[in-house]
Amino acid sequence: MLKKFIGILSLFLIAFSPLLAQNQAEVPIPTQAQLNWQNAELVAVFHYDLHVFDGVKYNQQKNRITPVEDINIFNPKQLDTDQWVKAAKDAGCKIAILTATHETGFALYQSDVNPYCLKAVKWRDGKGDIVKDFVESCRKYDVLPGIYIGIRWNSFYGIHDFKVHGEGKFAENRQKHYNRICEGMVEELMSRYGDLAIVWFDGGAHGPEKGGPDVLRIFEKHQSNCIFYHNTQRADMRWGGSESGIVPYPCWGTFPYPFSHSTNQETIFKNNFQLLKEGDPNGHHYMPAMSDAPLRGYNGRHEWFWEPSDEEHIYPLENLVNMYCNSVGHNTSLILGLTPDNRGLMPEDDVKRLKELGDEITRRFSNPVASASGTGEKLILKLPKKQKINQIVLMEDITKGERIRKFVLEGKTSKGWDPIFEGSCIGHKFVHRFDELEVSSVRLKISESEDEPIIKTFTVFNTKN
Repeated sequence: MLKKFIGILSLFLIAFSPLLAQNQAEVPIPTQAQLNWQNAELVAVFHYDLHVFDGVKYNQQKNRITPVEDINIFNPKQLDTDQWVKAAKDAGCKIAILTATHETGFALYQSDVNPYCLKAVKWRDGKGDIVKDFVESCRKYDVLPGIYIGIRWNSFYGIHDFKVHGEGKFAENRQKHYNRICEGMVEELMSRYGDLAIVWFDGGAHGPEKGGPDVLRIFEKHQSNCIFYHNTQRADMRWGGSESGIVPYPCWGTFPYPFSHSTNQETIFKNNFQLLKEGDPNGHHYMPAMSDAPLRGYNGRHEWFWEPSDEEHIYPLENLVNMYCNSVGHNTSLILGLTPDNRGLMPEDDVKRLKELGDEITRRFSNPVASASGTGEKLILKLPKKQKINQIVLMEDITKGERIRKFVLEGKTSKGWDPIFEGSCIGHKFVHRFDELEVSSVRLKISESEDEPIIKTFTVFNTKN
């Protein structure tokens, strides 16, 4: 009888396994590179280019169309990428990105295809390679390296919005030449420096279908476990809709489109980028949002590149902590723009503020009152004693996808269970801060989910201790 039952069960599983697999696949699953990205939580991007040395306030609109007069203004005599990366590490960054090229078109490495690079300057007798130095510093400090490639604008070659301007064979031949340079640089950058965490094409990268270089093919040949961001063929993450360092709640890690093709840009861009900011819980593509902001973005400024006498615009610590809670705590990674100066060093005030941020995050999130994990629709976290709490952190096991759709947090007071928060998205991490509440237990109730909820971490804190 048992053998007959096992035989029938086997036939059932064979018959329905495609349907079961289809249902399982309805919740998008992140790749390892996407998991690495979200687990990093804090990311540094170092902006460095020729105009750091010109003594003039950075003007993006002008710099995109105006070549730099003298390439040999580039002279960072005290360059120390170890100091850069250590400063990012002290803030808690687990990934660091360098602008290998930006809008001038100048390449911060020894390029064989782009003559407008470190080979052309007197600094270090034309033998410097800042990309190499940077990647080695990342590996020294156990920070994952990433590379930012700007090909949409190039003031040296006269490229604006991906394209050569002009008509006929002149424009056609120059475009082909520029595309070959771009492909060659991507080949160099993807093959010379080992495994990378992310390649970031600023403003995207037109592919062959739009008359641009075939960068995705080259990327996929060399970097199998890396975030690709982005072109009209592929995007492994999405912009969070502003450069404020925060995203609204909820912010789902899933998205309805593989990227913003021309057919859906109107949907993506409407309502002040609402879809980019919030994502879509029913989206078929795992594409987490990123939050980004320059460290020197306070009090009306927004500086991605270093300028002298600008220290008063470094964000105060309180603002940075608020960014963290409303970016990392809203299911995104926070990218902080850092600005090495004309000496080749991170300025002292910036280094100090980054260390303060790292220390404060450690203080706020390293000493929980109580912590638990588990599966199912209800989790009760009993505290060691009745006490005041003011912060709760939830994390899903997103290796199985974002499953939770609705939940309630409650605290057990002397009057019974009182509501603390009612929400929807948890994803990689959800942080909720609130006025102090004295409780003996905290309860998480999940009312809607796709498949069984898996809570990786359910943690409560009193951050005033």
